[in-house]
Amino acid sequence: MFDSQERRIHFGLLIIRLGLTAVLFVHALPKLFDGLLQWKNVGMSFSAINIGFPPVLFGFAILFLETLGAVSFVFGYFFRAACIILFIIFGLYFFIYFQKPGYDTLMLWSLGLAAVFFGLVYVGPGRYAIAVKLEKK
Repeated sequence: MFDSQERRIHFGLLIIRLGLTAVLFVHALPKLFDGLLQWKNVGMSFSAINIGFPPVLFGFAILFLETLGAVSFVFGYFFRAACIILFIIFGLYFFIYFQKPGYDTLMLWSLGLAAVFFGLVYVGPGRYAIAVKLEKK
C-alpha cells in the first residue's frame, strides 16, 4: 500500500489520531451537551483536587478541554499542547479511580490513555495532519 516505511509510520499516526479523536468525542461530547447536572457530576468526581472552582465550572472546563483536544487531534494544530493537557486530565482520572475501593478497569484505561498522550508529545502529529500540509505551502 505504501512504498516506504516513513509513509507507513505517518499513516499509523493518522489512524491513532483518528481513533483517539473518536474516543474523546464519545467520552466528552454527551456529557458536555447534557448540561449543568453532568458538568457538576464531572466536577464533583474531581473533588479530591479541589482548587477553589465550583464543581459545575470545573467539570465544564475538563469536558471542554477534552473536546478541544479531540479537535486538535483531527487538525494537528496545537497538537503537543493538547497532548500535555490530556495527559494531565487522564492522569487525574487515574488517581481518582485509584482512590476508589476495589478493582476498576477505568483506572487502567485512563492510565493507558495518559501514557499514549505522553508518548504522542514526543512523536508529534505526523505528516498527514492538516497543519503540516498547510505549513508546507
